Amino acid sequence: MRIAILSCLDFSIPGGAERFFIDMAMALDATIVCLSYSPSLGDCYPLAKKVKFHPLNVSLPAEPLKQPAGMHLFRSLKLEYDFYIVTDDMALRFLTHDMPHCYVMLTPRRALYDMYYQTIADLPMAKRLIYVPVLSVFRFLDRRFVRKHVTHIAAISHNVRNRVWKTYQKEAHVLYPPIHLENYKNLGCGDYWLSVSRVDKWKRIELQIEAFREMPDKKLKIAGRIYPAFEYLVKSAPSNVEFLGVVSDHDLITLYGTCRGFLTTAIDEDYGLTPLEAMACGKPVVAAKEGGYLETVIDKHTGLLVSPDPHSISEAIILIDKNQELYAEASRAQAERFDYKLFKEQLSTYVHTLTGA
Repeated sequence: MRIAILSCLDFSIPGGAERFFIDMAMALDATIVCLSYSPSLGDCYPLAKKVKFHPLNVSLPAEPLKQPAGMHLFRSLKLEYDFYIVTDDMALRFLTHDMPHCYVMLTPRRALYDMYYQTIADLPMAKRLIYVPVLSVFRFLDRRFVRKHVTHIAAISHNVRNRVWKTYQKEAHVLYPPIHLENYKNLGCGDYWLSVSRVDKWKRIELQIEAFREMPDKKLKIAGRIYPAFEYLVKSAPSNVEFLGVVSDHDLITLYGTCRGFLTTAIDEDYGLTPLEAMACGKPVVAAKEGGYLETVIDKHTGLLVSPDPHSISEAIILIDKNQELYAEASRAQAERFDYKLFKEQLSTYVHTLTGA
């Protein structure tokens, strides 16, 4: 059976979504149909070399024109496969052709639904006057299309599954994105805590900075892209907080393996793969008590789930640091439940159930 995974992404840098789709393609021997593909991706993320790509070699315009351009591109696309997995609301428009499919949903577009009001509030008044009616139209069209054309939905967590139900009143099957457990090892206990996250408004990095401002004797390293609008956080951070920027996979695994623990504070995270990567190294996790973290972090066993405020975070880190090694066994055991080998079996079973193959 020939399977295509449709994605409106440029596969040049291995982000979380790109890795997940590559894992799906490997598990199903599927082809990834995407906007573009750079062979250098395989140098950054070797597993990409095991996957077939069908690049459309198209560049979409910037927002707000990107969305309708992407929809039009996939609506007019001609492909010949036996089964299709769509992964975003632009590639979704291919399903007007009515064929065997599954929509693997990272989340309903948050600017249209659960984070609509935050998105509008952050815009200048002139842009609000434009975006409010535009987003309302897109929300209506999105709901109508999914209800009419989408038969099967898989969500990446129960948190996203609940959002799917609230948004579309459709059931979704849960498929957790995997980790490759064999890549992660406990390399000892260093002198720093680790955060792996892009620095933007949704990740609440300011909470982490303020928590470590309360603990000048402890260190925090933050790995991830720093968005220009949030460079002020770097400048205002205390000396015990270090921003590493984007790091390679090899360096990131070393950071996981040698940290004391892991800290993550995103707003209502869809799923949150990074805590599992830390736990695969036997490291305890301090996470905000909300969203996908509730599904991956076991409170008081693999770390602590806390209120999203600096004092609660600092208290949890101080408590864990007294007996950091107590969490190692439970953390690794929890990570094993999300290993790629199990994911491959679950995904294959799900797709074969849908196709009857």
